[in-house]
Amino acid sequence: MSLSSARYGIVIGLLANALLLILKASASGISDSLTIFSETLNSLSDFLGAIVIFVFVRWAHRTVDEDHPFGHHRAEPIAGLVLGLFSGILGIEVVRHAVIDLSRGNSAHHIGPWPALALITAIGVKGALAIYFSRLSDQLGSPAFRASAVDCRNDVFVGSQALVGVLLAEANLAIFDSISALLVGLYILYSAYVVAVENIDFLMGKAPESAMHHEIRESARRVEGVVEVEDIRAHYVGTFIHVELTARVHAHLPTRDSHAIAEDVRHSVEEIPAVGRAFVHIEPFEDPSAKDSPMFSPAESPEGSRGPLQRASLVHSSN
Repeated sequence: MSLSSARYGIVIGLLANALLLILKASASGISDSLTIFSETLNSLSDFLGAIVIFVFVRWAHRTVDEDHPFGHHRAEPIAGLVLGLFSGILGIEVVRHAVIDLSRGNSAHHIGPWPALALITAIGVKGALAIYFSRLSDQLGSPAFRASAVDCRNDVFVGSQALVGVLLAEANLAIFDSISALLVGLYILYSAYVVAVENIDFLMGKAPESAMHHEIRESARRVEGVVEVEDIRAHYVGTFIHVELTARVHAHLPTRDSHAIAEDVRHSVEEIPAVGRAFVHIEPFEDPSAKDSPMFSPAESPEGSRGPLQRASLVHSSN
C-alpha cells in the first residue's frame, strides 16, 4: 500500500469526521434530543478512530529492523482493536441513557431544526466518504480503507434512521427520540463487536478465505517447471498474509534450477497484493511411469559428475 496515498485518505477522513463532530456537537448543545447526542458520540468515535489509525498506519509502514524482521504490520489491527473497545464503551453509555429515559418516561422537550440539518449533512458527507474509501480500498488493496468504507455506508443507514426518529419527535412523538437513540447505541455496540473480532483474528493469525488459497495455488502452479503445489498454509500477520507452500519439481533437475524455480514461485505468490511474504519448500516429483527406467549414469547426469538429484529440500524467503 502506498503510504502517501494512505496518509492522504486518512487526512480526508480525519477532517471530515472533525467537521461532523463539531456540527453534531453544536446541534446537541442547543437541543435536548438524545438522538443527536448519540450521533455526536458516534462522530467522536469516528474522529478518535481516524487519529488512532493515522498513528498506527504510520507505524505499520516502518521499515524492517533487527527487532522486527517481518515488519510492523500488526500495528494496524492493534489500532482497530483499540477503536473497537472504545466504541463499545460509547455504545454502552448511549444504550444506558436511552433505556433510562424510556423506563422513566423521559422525553425531549426541545428538539428544533438543527438536529435534522446536522443529520442531513452527515448523511451526505458519509455517503461521499463511503464512495471515496471504497475506490481507495480497491486501488491500494487496504483492509483498513475497506472497513472505513463499510463503516461510512453503515453510518448513512443509521443516520437516516436517526433522522426519521428526530422528525417524528419534532412532530410531538417525543418517545421516538429515545427509541432512535437506543437503535443508534445498539448499532455502535454491534460495529464495535465486528471491528474487535476482525482485528483479533488478524492478530491471532487467522487463515485467509478459501478464495485466497485458490489464488495462491494458481499463482504458484503457473510458474514454469512446477509440477505440483501442495501443503499450502497461509495466515495473517497483521493485515498481510504470510504463505508457506511446497512446490514439486522434476527430480532430475540440478539444484541450481530447482532454486531458480523456487524464487520464481516466491515472486509470483508475492505479487498478490494481500501477500506480504512467501516461503517455498521444494520437493522432487517422482514420475511413476519412470520408475522402471534406468537411472542416469554419472557421465550422463546433468552437470557432469554431479549425479542424479535424489532430493532437494530448500526453503526460500525474501530478505
